[in-house]
Order: sequence, then C-alpha cells, then structure tokens
Amino acid sequence: MSSSQPASLLRVSEEAGRITIRFAPGTTLSETTAEEFSREVTAATQNREKPHLLLDLGEVTLITSVALAKLIALNGRLRATGGRLTLYNANPIVRQVFQVTRLDTVLEVRDTADAIPV
Repeated sequence: MSSSQPASLLRVSEEAGRITIRFAPGTTLSETTAEEFSREVTAATQNREKPHLLLDLGEVTLITSVALAKLIALNGRLRATGGRLTLYNANPIVRQVFQVTRLDTVLEVRDTADAIPV
C-alpha cells in the first residue's frame, strides 16, 4: 500500500533575501509530518543571518496542535537570531485555527504575500 504523503513535504526557494516554503498539495500538518517539517525548515534556515521565512500555507488542508507548537518554536528561534516568520495564504479552515487559538496575535499571519514588507 502506498503512502498518501508526497516524497517531499516542502518546496524551498529563495528570492530577495527571503526564504519561501510552499507545501505539497493536500498537506496535513500533523503529528506524522511535524518532524519532517521541522527538519526541512531548520535545514533551510540554519547558518543564515536574520532569516526571513515565508510559509505559504495555501496547500495545507489541516493543521494540528503539534504542528502549531512547531510553528511557535520556529518563530522563537527565528526571532532569537533577528529573523522573522510570516505565514500567508492560509485557507479559511486553517486561518480559523489561528484565530480560535489566538495565535494570529502571536504569529505574523497575512492573507497574501503581496503586502509583506522585506
């Protein structure tokens, strides 16, 4: 039986000093994917001075508390190095998770990447 998760959870690109991470279509950020997410994001941001990480959540269909904890920890690590985490393009269900948990007051959550200052 084949796994429903794609071989790589993330696509990483860099432009204008910002690292953009996009998820594979239909991604569920849960207990089963949280560690892979954390490893790949750490690899993309380590040894960088003041990294600005943009997470495009457009393909994320569901996010669990374990993944939220990883985002909070990631935000703390980036801020500690003078960096920044910006989440954007979340579908209404994922956006509602941030609102209900009030994490949209702790994390930078935007509708689109267009208005994100460099």
